[in-house]
Amino acid sequence: MIPWNIGTVIAFLLILLYSYLGYKGIFQSNILLPGFVVNESLKEGGNDKNVITSISSIGITEEEASDLKIRLYELLDVKKLYLNDSLSLTDLAEAMDISSRKLSEFLNKNLDINFYTLINDYRVAEVQERLKEEESKKYTLLGLAQDSGFQSKASFNRIFKNKTGMSPSQYRQMYSQ
Repeated sequence: MIPWNIGTVIAFLLILLYSYLGYKGIFQSNILLPGFVVNESLKEGGNDKNVITSISSIGITEEEASDLKIRLYELLDVKKLYLNDSLSLTDLAEAMDISSRKLSEFLNKNLDINFYTLINDYRVAEVQERLKEEESKKYTLLGLAQDSGFQSKASFNRIFKNKTGMSPSQYRQMYSQ
């Protein structure tokens, strides 16, 4: 015989609640979608899979992609936003006056690159340019890295070596001779 006290009742109710929510979750893949999106798609004869597919792809025309590319490279090449060590996808999207989701899709589908790879490419190129200058000898590698937008020495060394095939100190030695 099970002694029925308040703890047993609560445990039993929690098990029932979790079971119910799990059952509902399995059969409602669109549970987190706004109701108007689901209703619109179902009116058009779609099913749940079509709703999710239509939401996940924003769609960027070629003309729009060309415009976004120009704006992106202006912000990175001219204004050098990548020098900001706390730059995020959201910050860049706001500077371009588009949603972060649209920027992410543009980068992934039109430029075949993700945000962090793009920004790190610019940062590594910046460090490489600075290391080629005579004036860079009076700065430490960490100082150059932080001026170029890297937040930590470890990430700088790892990313720089992945991009160039050599450590920052080896690269510096190559240009100091």
